[in-house]
Amino acid sequence: MNKEKLMDEKPARIFLLCFIYGLHMAEEFTLGFVEWADRYFGKFDWTQNLIGNFMFFVVLSFGCYLYYKNPGKYLWAGMAGCMWVLSNSFLHISATLLGHEYSPGLVTAIFLYIPAGLYFMIQWANQGVLTWKNLTLSFVVGGMIFMLIPTFVRAILLHAELAKLFHLGS
Repeated sequence: MNKEKLMDEKPARIFLLCFIYGLHMAEEFTLGFVEWADRYFGKFDWTQNLIGNFMFFVVLSFGCYLYYKNPGKYLWAGMAGCMWVLSNSFLHISATLLGHEYSPGLVTAIFLYIPAGLYFMIQWANQGVLTWKNLTLSFVVGGMIFMLIPTFVRAILLHAELAKLFHLGS
């Protein structure tokens, strides 16, 4: 990633991702995400939900901290956090549209995750650091490794609704 070009005067803004993640969790926790996820992801319970969300929060917070301390060196970490929230939005929106039922977390995904992710991407584009290389690396790390691959593999292996919606597996 391009280390010398990025001059972020307010790198602490990246912690907005952690704040909106907390709001997203509040929506999911209070509106039946665990029961929904049990059908869509397969064999999902409160323990997995709490452990998984704790782990994601720690990883997201650490990535935001790295970016905050040195935005040029750790641009990839900030971008990966944005790709993670955008990928999470994709899952909520696509599952709602294809499954014809509300995915708990959809509202915060649409009204918080997408605007926040796009806000940072636009800021980086305006600074000239939003390159295909940066986008690809951050999508692979934040979108694929931490969100899409584990979610879809689980759904396929457990023959869950999400796999059926996307015509994956047998």
